[in-house]
Amino acid sequence: MRDAAVDMVVVERDRHTDVLLAGEMDLLSAPAVKGRLRELVADRPLVLEVSGVSFFDAEGLRAVAATARRGLECGTGIALVGLRPFPAELFRVLRMDEEVPLCSSAEEALWCLLPRTDEEIRGWLGA
Repeated sequence: MRDAAVDMVVVERDRHTDVLLAGEMDLLSAPAVKGRLRELVADRPLVLEVSGVSFFDAEGLRAVAATARRGLECGTGIALVGLRPFPAELFRVLRMDEEVPLCSSAEEALWCLLPRTDEEIRGWLGA
């Protein structure tokens, strides 16, 4: 039997949590990942770095969708960074990208998830 583990690194930041995932999000691994992600998103917005995820099956997609729903319930949210082309296309076809931003960088994910501070807006405007 193959290893069903997904490696997960959780890094708490000032205003959000970074979660780095690696492995395969499938029937064997996704339920445990889903449970942990739902716990995390209940408290703070999540940036999920998934470039290390080599495979998503339907259960992996469900884990992300359940986490997104929990984030909406709690007023937080999630954004994905580093999604590979094939799963990204699945997210678009299933219209999951309407609830979960698919971002090219962590900075873009933060723009999708967090309200900007006055200082950040001034810096962006060059004022």
